[in-house]
Amino acid sequence: MDITSIAFQSEGEDVRALLEQLPNKAYELTQSQVNVVDGGKAIEGEVWAPQLEPYEDWAKGPAEGFEEGTDGDLYPVGVLGMGISDERREELVKHAKLVRQRLQAQDGAGVAAAGAAEAAGATATTDASFDQELRDIFSVRHDEGGWALCGVNVRRIAELLDAREELVVTLPTHIAGVPVVRIAAEAFARRLVQGVGVALLVIPDSVRSIGAGAFGALSATCVYLGSDLEVLGEQVCDLAGVSPRLCKRAYAISEHNATYYVENGSLYKRGEEGDELVFLASPYPEQITIAPTVAQIGSAAFAQGCDKPGVVRTSAQLARVIAKTFDDAVWICPPGAPAYHQLSRRGVRLAGPHALEQDGCWYDFVDGEAVLVAGPPAPASVSKRFSAAAAVRAAVIRGENDRTEVPSLSEEVKAAVEDFIAPPQPTDLLMLPREVAGKPLTRIGVRALPHAPATLIVPDSVRIIERENACRGTVSLTLPEGLQTIGEHCFWSRTLQAPVEIPASVTSIGQGCFEYAVCRLGKSGAIVHLSADQLLSCFLVNPSDGIPFDFARYDELLTSGKNLPDRLGGMLHRIATPFRLADTTCDTLVRMLLERKRDAMERVAQEGDVSMVEKLAEAGFINDETFDRQIELLRARNRTDCVLFLMEWHRRQGAGAGEDAGAGVGAGHSARDRFKL
Repeated sequence: MDITSIAFQSEGEDVRALLEQLPNKAYELTQSQVNVVDGGKAIEGEVWAPQLEPYEDWAKGPAEGFEEGTDGDLYPVGVLGMGISDERREELVKHAKLVRQRLQAQDGAGVAAAGAAEAAGATATTDASFDQELRDIFSVRHDEGGWALCGVNVRRIAELLDAREELVVTLPTHIAGVPVVRIAAEAFARRLVQGVGVALLVIPDSVRSIGAGAFGALSATCVYLGSDLEVLGEQVCDLAGVSPRLCKRAYAISEHNATYYVENGSLYKRGEEGDELVFLASPYPEQITIAPTVAQIGSAAFAQGCDKPGVVRTSAQLARVIAKTFDDAVWICPPGAPAYHQLSRRGVRLAGPHALEQDGCWYDFVDGEAVLVAGPPAPASVSKRFSAAAAVRAAVIRGENDRTEVPSLSEEVKAAVEDFIAPPQPTDLLMLPREVAGKPLTRIGVRALPHAPATLIVPDSVRIIERENACRGTVSLTLPEGLQTIGEHCFWSRTLQAPVEIPASVTSIGQGCFEYAVCRLGKSGAIVHLSADQLLSCFLVNPSDGIPFDFARYDELLTSGKNLPDRLGGMLHRIATPFRLADTTCDTLVRMLLERKRDAMERVAQEGDVSMVEKLAEAGFINDETFDRQIELLRARNRTDCVLFLMEWHRRQGAGAGEDAGAGVGAGHSARDRFKL
């Protein structure tokens, strides 16, 4: 027996061809060829604790059982004797000598055996050396009904084969005639497998149980399961989290296994009420279809670290979906399926069997109306493009090392680099249609637009925008008159151009919408600056007066300054549109503006209009102290309309105070004269 009986390099052979060789690869090991790592166990009736002679105070007299004259003698009754008698101490010493003689006799027998082996020749020496190598590879412990494999040093196997890729590793069926019945969770720990690529891992037929996460760190393209396997723990597969990185993962299984079966590399578990999808072979196309016999999708059914499908099609048989890896995909699931409501509560984008795709968006139809289920896919992130480009660069280096493939590889690499490194070119405009397949588009579904282009135009046929349409990436947003409800956590890209016009028809807005945005409320005309703190949300759901905003709460935020991105602008706009603004709150805001009058006047000159200037003047912010400076700032920015208003306002103030109109800027003067002051 040599290392090739355990593992070999496949050299690019197909997995099917490798599986045909399995009957010839089964092998057994002796107990001397494995490292037994059983932990100590107490036998029945044994107490696990160091047992010493009962301690008694050594400073006792003869009446208490000590020999006369021992008081104070450290040898018999002190540190060494611990208070025991000389006879008992001698017995312990004799016992220790006997144990030592027996150990020496055993060592002598071992030396004699070693000499006999050496005399037998070099063959025995080679076998002993190989046994030691096997002990470095396999670690086992006793388990109920057989052995548990708790360590497989794949890195050591790779060193012995002088190969680190495309290995085929077969595990032993028996050890000393006792079957290997379990693969422990730590059998393929990262320290034992990192840096070695396995094309096929063969689990023997004797194994009945595999611990959860046993294959988590193993870079194995295919795992073969034996006929007796009954329990397979959750096997999370992260293709990008192992070394070397995997491109795919699949399973194979003995045709005699009564619990599990494999179809096209995917692993299923049989059940009385339907099968469970244990693992779906990767990588995945844009659209995947779950087998109609599947009633449950396991928690580790989908691989991570690879491109996810955009569409998942299921049957009416599906009852439960535990895995959440593909929750961002569009699930085309019959509404009558038991899993439909579970997925809906989880916020998965659901569509019925009659859903259709149009211009990169998915639409469904309910009660004769169209619903937007999913918008266009999000562009690839910068990190994803960078990692893809790095992978292509690595392929270039490997190709350059193999000179025979450089000419053919360079063209592919060039195309791949251009594809991955080039920034995405998505459309900057999404104008949703008023009708889809002749049905009016009336609703934007839950999480239909987690991402959206820079410009989003919602048609006037839409009445409801459901929750969690974040629209990350949107800068310009157009909402139609006729829109009634906006669900919670919508439109929080934090890049929206100000102000966002909220139509007067909107009567309900959920919390968490328009984070850090500036919005103009159509029904009241007020411009509000919104916080990103969910606990400070001022939007209202279905208020009695139809105005979905709590102005009293908003005024508290302005005066307290809690987590507002532009508090100064918020105060100016609040005074400019004093809808439901209490006089005391207005006075407080004016006082706060006067404390920052320099910045406030600069802001008025930069962004203000005649209406804002008028309200600020009426509220008392523009007064005798600030008038001249505000006029200068407005002139510097050529705000003629505001300057003319302030001059006329100042004239009226003077006239109202009893000043001589003819001596000042009277009504007979021209606009140019009034502008010149």
